Amino acid sequence: MRIGMILDKPFPPDPRVANEARSLVRAGHDVVLLCLRFDETTPAEEIWQGVRVRRIRMGRGFYKKASALALTAPFYFDAWRRALRTFASDERLDAIHVHDLPLSRVGLEAARRARIPLVADLHENYPAAVAGYAYANRFPGRLLISPTRWRRYEERWLPRVDHVIVVVEEAAERLRNAGIPDARVSVVSNTVDVDEFEGFPRDAALEARISAHFSAVYLGGFDRHRGLDTALAATSLLSRDDPDFRLILVGEGATRSELERESRRLGLTDRVSFEGYQSFARFPSYVAGARVALIPHRRSEHTDTTIPHKLFHYMLLERPVVASDCRPLDRILRETGAGSVFHSGSPEDLARAISIYRDPVVAAETGRRGRRAVIERFNWDRSAETLLELYAGLARS
Repeated sequence: MRIGMILDKPFPPDPRVANEARSLVRAGHDVVLLCLRFDETTPAEEIWQGVRVRRIRMGRGFYKKASALALTAPFYFDAWRRALRTFASDERLDAIHVHDLPLSRVGLEAARRARIPLVADLHENYPAAVAGYAYANRFPGRLLISPTRWRRYEERWLPRVDHVIVVVEEAAERLRNAGIPDARVSVVSNTVDVDEFEGFPRDAALEARISAHFSAVYLGGFDRHRGLDTALAATSLLSRDDPDFRLILVGEGATRSELERESRRLGLTDRVSFEGYQSFARFPSYVAGARVALIPHRRSEHTDTTIPHKLFHYMLLERPVVASDCRPLDRILRETGAGSVFHSGSPEDLARAISIYRDPVVAAETGRRGRRAVIERFNWDRSAETLLELYAGLARS
């Protein structure tokens, strides 16, 4: 099959898109990815690991404003409609695969014109996610961006697509409860490509810097729902009894400056390291240097129905995971024994959970259980089986 993937972001580095596209190519499908580029230095077209990538030029400022206001003003959807008309006509596609909810409508319109199926790949519970984003909770975003409108959008358009992919069983349960037939929903989780992740070159100096202390690492975005304020407060508590404790925060996002101010207010500037954006290839070195790996997400409808890649990255590298009690995180950590769960939003409980791994023997055994679970079950080769079965069925129909 010739599959047209649609992603309303630049690519690479999205690991989910990369894993799916590579697996489909290896299975014999022809994958063409249409995505964005924000500058002229990125090529308009290229071949990436067997995937043909076509890019639309879009200004970064326009993208940020227009995508956030997509249900308020038509400019963003109109830009994608024009691009998809050309794309579908040029490529003679057999299926369209849209990444995440926002472009499901325009993807469906293009698929119906071409009389081909549409697969909607929901990376998260988008309406619930919008409700937690910082930009949607401050002026003027809170007046212009409505999670309720996104929920109505999902209710209107999602039942019309041919198949829906979600990242975790709790998300499939949500869609079943909303009336989407179980036969039209598949779970393809955000697991890790073991060979890729373990194949990245390691930075010995970076690992040594982090491992010189009892360090906890966090990888990912900075936003309200990530719970990094709880991690800072827990660091303040831990530092009273353990001058060796360090918190390593790797990433960027809307709340970084706010978190840096809070770190200074708490007197933690020598205990908390803001590492900024780092390439995916450097993630293993950060994880391997730490004693503990964190997912302190605030529990909400959003975080109860999604699963972050970082969970499986941490587990693969044998680091105990300390995560909040979001339903999927709680379930997987209890099933595997790969870490500890704390009450979302509680610095005291987070500090308790981290302290368990002061004992290196406990940390090592917990880490081994996590790695074993990834090798046996939570790896991309297993997840890809569902994706490939879905497209084999579409090819036969």
